[in-house]
Amino acid sequence: MTIFKTILVGVDGREGGRDALALAARAQTGWGGALVALHAYPYDYFVSRGSDSEVESVVLGEALTLVNAELERAGVAAEPEAVPDGSPGRALHLAAERHDAELIVVGSAHRGRIGRVLAGDVTTGTLHGAPCPVLVAPRGWAGADGDLRRVGVGFDGASESRKAAALAHDLAAAAGGSLRIVRVVEPPPPGGPTLHYHADWAQQRELILQAAQQEVDELAGQLGGEVSGEAVLGDPARELAFEANELDLLVTGSRDYGPVRRLMLGSTSAKLVHEAPSPLLVLPRSAAEAGEDLHAT
Repeated sequence: MTIFKTILVGVDGREGGRDALALAARAQTGWGGALVALHAYPYDYFVSRGSDSEVESVVLGEALTLVNAELERAGVAAEPEAVPDGSPGRALHLAAERHDAELIVVGSAHRGRIGRVLAGDVTTGTLHGAPCPVLVAPRGWAGADGDLRRVGVGFDGASESRKAAALAHDLAAAAGGSLRIVRVVEPPPPGGPTLHYHADWAQQRELILQAAQQEVDELAGQLGGEVSGEAVLGDPARELAFEANELDLLVTGSRDYGPVRRLMLGSTSAKLVHEAPSPLLVLPRSAAEAGEDLHAT
């Protein structure tokens, strides 16, 4: 089953890029067709000293050599590409549009904890405004014997999370794996001089959780296959990150306001790029979701 026709991966010769390349290769095996490996190299030299075709050719050749060396090191077959751009995130966005890519894969910051996603400057720059889903590899993923069979998805009842659930279901099915739906019910913040929770919330909590579980069960039934789900109480990012300890991949939608079909991180997704212990796939905000927002205002 081909989920993504083209997968674009950022390669930089560092550990984060190698994690991304390893994850992209695994994603290609299970989900996709063509793989493009992109390296964005600085263009400061040309800005400060003027363009010289011979120098540009040499620098481009060195950048392509880096990409090919990384592909050979990883034993991965991909189309190598190098472009001059001071912003790797922007370079990945432009390349995704040029190749009509349906997935961008990037690594985490090299200073993060092993086995955790931690967005550095390149990762953050790629996540914000991306024209397609972005998959982030945890630090050290290249050295792990990981697969992508146990897929989880954050679900909050909105159309964007239903879109994320449908994609997560397809990804799990393509890998011959399972899907776990996690519906996190967030209690209201404490307020008042005694910092007590609202009385009506305390009285209605079980009913709210039961309604949320019913929503999860209905979605699981609609999706079919090896699907389970649970409604839990707590902070969405914290609970999803906890669930991800038992997952090979966590999928979430983006809920912040921004251009249609562009990835703009909401608060939960933003926290997850710092806390998730598994690869994290974030979807852009869809046209359907944008329509809902307009109707709600």
